[in-house]
Amino acid sequence: MKIFSRCYIKKVFCKILTDLKTSGWVVAVIAATYFGFLRKYLYSICPVVMITGYPCPSCGMTRAGIMLLHFQFREAFEFHPFIYVFVLWVAAFCINRYLFFRKITPWLKWSAGIGILAMTVFYIWRMYHFFPGDPPMSYYDGNLLKLFFQRVCVILDK
Repeated sequence: MKIFSRCYIKKVFCKILTDLKTSGWVVAVIAATYFGFLRKYLYSICPVVMITGYPCPSCGMTRAGIMLLHFQFREAFEFHPFIYVFVLWVAAFCINRYLFFRKITPWLKWSAGIGILAMTVFYIWRMYHFFPGDPPMSYYDGNLLKLFFQRVCVILDK
């Protein structure tokens, strides 16, 4: 099948539309929650940061993605170097799914696992060398665990 034939392009768009119909509502709910509530009232949307106050292994990925969209490649790398690994993986996934019409292949699964493992190792290194420091490697003082333990201490002191 020719890649640029009308039939092939129509098939690609139908596959994309099918995926949007089946999971588009999830994206809409996440976006509405993020922009409507979390960004307005909370410090972060990351549950790890909100609960513990410590950055998670993917802290900085959203900011790095925004920097990429603004063509600020060095700043994106500074926020989180694994943004490039993530973008390449998503591109490989989309090519596999929408151009070759295949389900996720074993090498994509393995590469995702290796990427997550490498990101975790990088996180440990980054925490050791840069924490606490500039965002995203900073501590959030108003986290839920700290507030919980403060309340418990107040109750126990009475």
